[in-house]
Amino acid sequence: MSAPTATRPAPAPPYPGAAPSPWRSELRRGLALWAGAAVLLTTAVTMGAKAAQWQGDWAQTHGLLRWTTMLLLGPLAAAAGCWQGGREARRGTGDLLRQAVRGHGSRTLPALGPLAACVVAAHFLGTAGVYLATWPYSMGGGLTWGHGLLHGADAVFLAGTTAVGFVVGRLVRWRGAALLVALGCYVLLGISTYADSFPGWLTPARKPELSEEIPVLWLAPVIAVWVGGLALAVLVGHLARRKQLALVPLVAAALAGTVLVQTGDAAWRTDPRGQRLVCDDGTPQICVTERHRNMLAPAGEALSGLRKRLAGAPDLPERFVEERQGHRVRRGSGDVQLPSFTPLGQSVVRGELTDHAVFTWETVAPLLSPDCPDPTGGTLDDVVWTYLAPAHQRNLSDPQDALHRAERHWGAERAAETRAGLKKLDRLRALPEAERAAWLGAYITAAQRCDFAAQPAL
Repeated sequence: MSAPTATRPAPAPPYPGAAPSPWRSELRRGLALWAGAAVLLTTAVTMGAKAAQWQGDWAQTHGLLRWTTMLLLGPLAAAAGCWQGGREARRGTGDLLRQAVRGHGSRTLPALGPLAACVVAAHFLGTAGVYLATWPYSMGGGLTWGHGLLHGADAVFLAGTTAVGFVVGRLVRWRGAALLVALGCYVLLGISTYADSFPGWLTPARKPELSEEIPVLWLAPVIAVWVGGLALAVLVGHLARRKQLALVPLVAAALAGTVLVQTGDAAWRTDPRGQRLVCDDGTPQICVTERHRNMLAPAGEALSGLRKRLAGAPDLPERFVEERQGHRVRRGSGDVQLPSFTPLGQSVVRGELTDHAVFTWETVAPLLSPDCPDPTGGTLDDVVWTYLAPAHQRNLSDPQDALHRAERHWGAERAAETRAGLKKLDRLRALPEAERAAWLGAYITAAQRCDFAAQPAL
């Protein structure tokens, strides 16, 4: 008799795979990554097109970045949110999803969260890239904690505009709603930007009148509460069953807006680095503000020829000084004003002077023609100017061109004066070095006193 065979239990059926996360599905197949790429591309194109106007100056970089965020990225985020919010209506699945077990809020977060997160992440990534692009050409100075916190407030602004656009997309079942939302957002922010009254103070990225000003630390949190509270009130009012809950963020936004209106431009204060001077060891000294300390070497290189031609001249001004806010360079003070380094894109591009000859010529201008009641100047100004800044094509630098312009525009009398000026220029160049230095010192000293009658003849 054979032994009974043991029966093996049937294998358990394999467990079904875990359902993919809604966030992962949105990131893989939804609009989120495309919106983030659009934010990065918009930042790169906008900032790249104006690179000469900000690259090297931290304050200009910060200001233009925040304006790009508000006027371009804000409407873009609102349009993306609106398009995402109208997805159910476009697919015709709205009625079906409303019958599902999951609530209204549970369906909204997976649809809105990844989109807002990608927009904010792309904003931070683009901001970091722009600052890395300006760092090698830094003119000096740098950002404060207040500047950095404002970028955090801008992130709240972008997330808020995305959420508001999403709600509009849910409520307005029209494919063109996203375009109108973007246009309306751009117009609203653009108009408020140029308002001098309280709408302008409520603008998220209000720019101070002077780039030398820095924000107080509490400004960014207040702006974040202002824009975030409004967006959260709209979102809660749309999702919550108890609509009264929307009053909490709305009241917080109202309080923050009141603070912004009451404070106004007082939320920005003068940067002390724009007041402190950094000087080199040359004669005359070149002094720039601490915000532009890296321009000291380029300025010294550009004015090296001028310094050599002024060497040994007595009673010269002691310093060429960059103009500072609230500090006017007055004649007789021993200082002469340097040409301005800003706005960028003209005399300075990417931390370098664009034309040494023009910079030298503009430095000689206040040396020979200070702020005098009689602006006519001395009769030998063209001769001295040409000698001190010979590389710049002005008046007597090119004799043939000078004569041609004199004959063409002013006639034979002016042409005769030009020939006389050329002879005096040759005479000045031919003077012995010590005698020429003494003559230049006397001429410039009389010009600084506005006593043109005391200027020596040649």
